[in-house]
Amino acid sequence: MFNLNYLWIDFNCPKCSYNDTVQFIDAKTERTVYCHNCKTSIKLNDSDASVHHGIQKINNSVKQLENLLKKFGK
Repeated sequence: MFNLNYLWIDFNCPKCSYNDTVQFIDAKTERTVYCHNCKTSIKLNDSDASVHHGIQKINNSVKQLENLLKKFGK
């Protein structure tokens, strides 16, 4: 199974709108990152744990699909 924590996602710097990337794990752990353009520090915020819950839901769906395909192959 693949690990979504290390999937790269795009975001825009709130100060200069520069398009940059972080990994889901960075958002999930609310890491501070730096804009590669204007060097502003950006504190990632997952106050409602949407990244954490989203990763869990996707992993559960993939597991259900794998189980369904195993049954289908018998």
